[in-house]
Amino acid sequence: MRTPLGEVRPYVLGEAPIARLVVVPAIIGFVSAVAIAWGASLPSSPFTWKSCSGIMSGSVTVCHPWYFGIPPPPVVTGAPLPADKNLFIGLVAVYGGMVIMLQAWIALIRIARRHRGLPLRSFVAVFAAWTAPLLVVAPLFSRDSYSYAAQGEMMSRGISPYLFGPAVLGVNAFSGLVDKLWADVTSPYGPVFLWIAGVNATVVHHNELLAVVGFRLLALVGVVMIGIFLPRLARSYGRDPSVAFVLAVLNPLVLLHLIAGAHNDALMLGFLLAGLWFAREGRPVVGVLLCTIGAMIKIPAFMGVVYIGWGWLGDDASWRSRLRPTVAAAGLGVGVMAAVSEMVGLGWGWVTALGNGATIRSWSDPPTIAASFSAKLLELAGLGNHQQVLLSGARDLGLLLAAAIALRLLWRAKQATAMRAMGLTLLAVVFLGPAVQPWYVAWSVVVLATIAEHRLRVLVIVLSTVACFLGLPGAGALVLQFGEANPILIALASLAMLLLLAIPLVMRVRRALNTTEDNRVQVVPQG
Repeated sequence: MRTPLGEVRPYVLGEAPIARLVVVPAIIGFVSAVAIAWGASLPSSPFTWKSCSGIMSGSVTVCHPWYFGIPPPPVVTGAPLPADKNLFIGLVAVYGGMVIMLQAWIALIRIARRHRGLPLRSFVAVFAAWTAPLLVVAPLFSRDSYSYAAQGEMMSRGISPYLFGPAVLGVNAFSGLVDKLWADVTSPYGPVFLWIAGVNATVVHHNELLAVVGFRLLALVGVVMIGIFLPRLARSYGRDPSVAFVLAVLNPLVLLHLIAGAHNDALMLGFLLAGLWFAREGRPVVGVLLCTIGAMIKIPAFMGVVYIGWGWLGDDASWRSRLRPTVAAAGLGVGVMAAVSEMVGLGWGWVTALGNGATIRSWSDPPTIAASFSAKLLELAGLGNHQQVLLSGARDLGLLLAAAIALRLLWRAKQATAMRAMGLTLLAVVFLGPAVQPWYVAWSVVVLATIAEHRLRVLVIVLSTVACFLGLPGAGALVLQFGEANPILIALASLAMLLLLAIPLVMRVRRALNTTEDNRVQVVPQG
C-alpha cells in the first residue's frame, strides 16, 4: 500500500527492512559518484587541475597535480591542438553524475521524512559508499588544497604565510601547483589550520601530493564530525536526526565541494557544530572553546561563540543581561586566539588577510553584479569608466547590509531559533560579501539542515542544488572546442544531458499521478 504524498509516519522496527528503503537511491548515488570521479579524471577534463607551472627536468615533469589523469606535455608544433572528444564525454559524466546524485539525495530525503526514526547506521553506509569514489580523484572544482599544501610547506620551513605568499618558496612543486592569483597573497586562515598544515607537510616528508591527500582526509574528518554532532543537535531541537543527517552529510554540495574539493571549511563546520552541541548540553565554556578552535581554522565559526554568549542566560534574560555573557564569551575566544597565535608564532596577520577574497571578481555575487551593471550603464551614457569605484562601494555597502542583518537576527534570536538565525546570517554574509563560492554556501546549508522543516528544508535543497553548479571551471575551454568538435558528438552529448535532466522529471510526474490514483476514494452504496 502506498503512502499518500506528504504523509509522515514513524518507522517501526521490523516493519520493513531498512536496506529495502534506501538501497536503490544508494546504488544510484554510488554510480553517479563513480561517473563524476571518472569524468573528472579524463586527461581533457577541466574539473581537475591538469598542468603545472612549467617545472621541467629534461623531458620529465617534476611536479604532478595528481597520480593519474594527467596528460603528457604537449608537443609544440605551431599548429592548434585538435578538439578532444573526451572533453564532451567527461562533461556528460560529471554534469550528468551531479544531476543523478542530486536526485538520489532528494529521494533519500523523501524516505527519511516519510519514515521518521530510521536508524542512522543505514545512512552512514550510504555516506561511505558515496564518498569512497570521491576520495581517489584529484581535487575537484578548486585548487585551494594546493594552496594549503604550499602554506603548510612554508610553515614547516619557518616561513610565515601571514607575511609572504607561496611564491616565496621559489620554483618548486608546491609553488608550481598554486593558482597564480594567490601566488603572492598572504593566508587568510587561522593559526590552528596553518599549524596543522605545517605538521601535515612534515609528516608526509614534504611530498606535495601526499600533502593534498592529507587535506582531503582532514576534510573527511570535518564531515564525520558534522555527521556526529549535527544529528545530536537536531534531536535537542526536537527534529529527526536522520532527516538532518541526510540533508547535510549526504548533501552533494558537501560531498563534492567539501570532501572532493578538500576544503578546510569542513573542519571549521565540524568544530562549530561540536561547540554548539556542548553548549546545548549545558557546557557553554567547552562550546566556546570548540567554536574558537573552528574560528582559528576559518573565521565564520566565531559566530558560534557570539550565539553561545547571547543564549547563556536563557530566553527570559533582558538584552542588557545578555550583553555581559556575550562579551565574556567573545573575550574568552579572543584570549584563546591570542594565546594560540603566540604559541604558534604567527601573530594576527590572518585578520588583515581576510579581505583577500575581494581579489576574485565573482559574477554570482550580487554586489559585483550590481556594480558591474551600473558601471556599464554609466559607460554607455558617456560618463566614463567607474567600475572599480562602484565595485568598492557596492562591496562595502553589501558588508554593511550583511552586518545589519546579522545584528537583527541575533537580537531576535531565542534558543529555539538560534540555528535558523545563524544559518540565515551566514547566508547573508556569503551573498553580500565580496565573493560567492559553493563551499561558502555550505556553511549556511549545514547549519540550517539541523532544524530544517518546511520552507527551510526547501531552501536547503534549492541552495544546495544551485551551489553545486556554481562557478564550475572549464566553461572557456568548452566554448573554444565547440567550434572544432564533431557536430554529431556535440549533438549526442547534448541529447544525453537532456535525457538525464528529463528522466527525473518524468519519474516525478508518474509518481504524482500514481499517488493521485491511489488516494481516490470509491464510495460503495450500502445495501
